[in-house]
Formats: sequence, C-alpha cells, structure tokens
Amino acid sequence: MSVMIADSVELGRLPDVRMSFHLMGLHVREVGSGWTYPSHEHPMYELHWMIDGDMQMVVEGQIYDQKKGDLLFIRPGLTHSCKSSGSHGFTFFCVHFSVADPVFSKELERHQAVCYEAASPLVKKLVPFLTNLCNLATENRSRSLSAAKSMRVYAAVFELLGTLVEQLSQTDDVVRTKKELLAARISEYIEVSIRSSLLHGQLEDSERTFVQDIADSLNLSPSHVNRIFHQVYGKAPRQYMSEILLSEAQRLLLQSDLSIDHIAMMLGYKTSAHFSRQFKRWTSMTPSGYRNSTQLESPNER
Repeated sequence: MSVMIADSVELGRLPDVRMSFHLMGLHVREVGSGWTYPSHEHPMYELHWMIDGDMQMVVEGQIYDQKKGDLLFIRPGLTHSCKSSGSHGFTFFCVHFSVADPVFSKELERHQAVCYEAASPLVKKLVPFLTNLCNLATENRSRSLSAAKSMRVYAAVFELLGTLVEQLSQTDDVVRTKKELLAARISEYIEVSIRSSLLHGQLEDSERTFVQDIADSLNLSPSHVNRIFHQVYGKAPRQYMSEILLSEAQRLLLQSDLSIDHIAMMLGYKTSAHFSRQFKRWTSMTPSGYRNSTQLESPNER
C-alpha cells in the first residue's frame, strides 16, 4: 500500500515539549498549636497553602501571617521558618518542586510577591488544582504510587503550575523584550541540540561545538549567544545544558533495572567511566552512589 505524503494538509502542530521536573515532599499535614519549623533554605520552589487555622511564616526576615486559604510562594534560596500562631494549630498543604527550564523559571521569577491572600484572583484560580492534589495526597498514605496514580499526580501538578504561570503573567502587562525572545530561542536550540545528540548517541562530539552551532543557526557570534543567555537567565548556555543532562541522568538512575553502562550509552557518552567522572563533577557523587542514596533516603517532608 503506497502512502501519499504529498497529498496532505497540516491542520495544526504543537512544538516539541521537553521539561525536566522534580517534585518533592508533597504532603498535607495537621499540626498542633506549639508546632514550629526552624529557619532553612533549599534550591526548590515551595507552595504552602493554608487549609485551616493560622500560621506565621518568616521569609528573609519578613513576617507573613498566613490565614485559611492564603498561599505562600517561596522562591529557591530564600531563608524561611514558620510556626503556629493560633490556639488550635493548623492544617496545610505543601509541595516543593524544581524545573530545569529557563523560560518557565523566568516566568516564575517575574514577580517577587510571597503571600497571596485567599480572595486574590491567583489563589481563586489555583484552588481547584490545590484541592485535587490534597485529595490525591490524602488518598495515598503509602510511599509507592501506581503508574496510573503517578500520572494523575503529574497531570494535577502541571495543571497547577500552568495556571500559576498564567496568573502571574496577568498581574501586569509585561511584554517580553527582544533580548528575552532571543534568549528563549537559544534555550530552544539547546534543547533541540541535546535531543538530537541523545537520539544519535553523539553527545561527546557535539558538546564541544554546540554553542558555535547555535550561534551559526541564529547568525550570531558565540560570545553574543553566551552574553544574551546569561543576561536573561543568569547562567551560561553550557550550564543550562549540564542541568538538563544532569536531570535526565538522575531520572534514569532512579530506574533500578538500567545499568550504569546502559545509562551512559543512552546519554551519549562513549564510556561509562566518562559519564561517571562527569556526574561526579556535577554532584560530588558517583552514579552508583547517587542511586544508592535515593533508594535509602526517606521523603523529605516538613
């Protein structure tokens, strides 16, 4: 049977989507009136939603009195602590997440507000998704999730984050500058370059020239590519590439049925020794050490 490829009309298309995402410590908790949590910081975003009661959160020295329905959005690296401020304790929902995607992260960083009251448009839009995640968490009290439940959690989280970014972008009429648009194109080229390299197993070869290749595609100099990307996202293109590769390596290492040699091959490294050296430069741990640590540690819940 012959296939007439030319005899077709494309009615629509979405661009390729690739996002490295880490979700940690999603939980619902009820605490007493004397409950406190000491000052700390972490490299992840944190959403903290008050289901019932009153709490006081201190973020970078600023006090926020969180009441029923209020939402706190804490960015990476901000020092924060919390304690009960009511006589009967409180119930809250909390989730930590990180996203290795500069465009998405840039949207999350546009506004530095920490506390959003229950009556705010942002919280009203997020409540259905927060409630859904709370229900999923309370339904599941074991440490393991079925494949179907995992997909439901992922779907609920992405609905939540998509709505969060959408609402943040509507808080004012921010127009992306030419510099931001160019940086976004560079990030897309980086992701396409990595996908192509991993598909064809040529990462080590393309790693040395990928900035030059991107510059050629955009008719720019490599220095201009590096400068624009760093000005918008605060990191070099090569660092962003490393973050994507590290996230992919960590994801694969969680699959215990894959050997280190197989993972190295999947990531485009010619030898597992080279992959191990690179992974240790990124994390100060060997791939096998990282795999063992993730199997032993319990969920980090607050």
